[in-house]
Amino acid sequence: MKSRRFVRLPILAASVLLVSLPAMADVWHHAVSAAATVEYDSNPDLSPTEEEGVWRFRFVPSYDLTGTFGVDEFRANFKLNLERSTDQSLSEDREDPSLALGWRRQTETGEFGLNARYEEISTRVSELDANGLVNTDGTRTTQAVSGNWRSALGALNTLSADAEYRDVAYAGGIYTDYTNLSGGLTYGHSLSERSEAFLRATASHYTPDDKLAASSSSYYGLLGGMKWQASERLDWTVQAGASSITGNDDDTGWQGSLVLNYLTLRSDLALDIGRTISPSGEGGVAESDQIKGVWSYALGERTRAGIDAAWRDYRGDTPNTLRQLGAWVSRELTPFWNTRLYWQYKQRQEDGQPDASANLVGLMLAYTHPDF
Repeated sequence: MKSRRFVRLPILAASVLLVSLPAMADVWHHAVSAAATVEYDSNPDLSPTEEEGVWRFRFVPSYDLTGTFGVDEFRANFKLNLERSTDQSLSEDREDPSLALGWRRQTETGEFGLNARYEEISTRVSELDANGLVNTDGTRTTQAVSGNWRSALGALNTLSADAEYRDVAYAGGIYTDYTNLSGGLTYGHSLSERSEAFLRATASHYTPDDKLAASSSSYYGLLGGMKWQASERLDWTVQAGASSITGNDDDTGWQGSLVLNYLTLRSDLALDIGRTISPSGEGGVAESDQIKGVWSYALGERTRAGIDAAWRDYRGDTPNTLRQLGAWVSRELTPFWNTRLYWQYKQRQEDGQPDASANLVGLMLAYTHPDF
């Protein structure tokens, strides 16, 4: 309980700070949005033997506040996910809040800032997306504080640092509560106006709440890479390096990624390929290989369509492979209102188990007012 109280204190302090500053700020921007969705999921449990479908009805209001005061910027976001389903044994009714608070200060040579967040989310969504894990639908609660700093070291070089303390707790299922302390240091060197080489060192320490369910472990990584703005339409970032995990099962390997973005007058393409190491609800840290791609195309001034695909190979205590394919079309009804029709296919493979799949189709109506 001490760790959770530790995280709540910065959130409370940041809340008081944000509330006390409206009269001082030069400009405050308010934005609101709300989305209503109805969707059908043919197999929310991704069961390989007993497929049962469920209808879900979701309403998500959101409020953003941004304030500037000289060199300081303050941000706050509150979101509430209200969800009802036709079968709570497959997909629970939900009232999940999330709160994010941030402060950033510009300096003569760079910037630094602090952030805090609180989030509740369905484990059916969070653990499947992160690790391909399926279990009884429950709730994952995340509380975190983080900080970042960046400064120029002359005309061509920069140095930046970041750190985060995260507390994750689960209600429902057989997942393991944990805390994770992580940090990184990045040195960048500008090669030209459009390219930069960098070297990044990272470290993290995972501590389970239940020492009988999992063991503490640490991760260390050293990566080198390059960012390149090839043109106004094309940019990419590539990085690769060594990784080491110490704890119950020591392991050494590699880590890396390629991120590419390409824009044309009517289409957007984003591609992300890489290997990541991150904390897992199963206990400890786990390695995953993934490929994700998103492509969209403007059919007209107000209509846009797109497809997205993802493949993830999770190598934790329950190795599995998750494939996802989706398509959507959106229509701007007015400057504030838009609608989206979407479809998604999921397929999960686990050693020793039959393949499981699901189809999801939904319709969303959203309202957004970017500044009122």
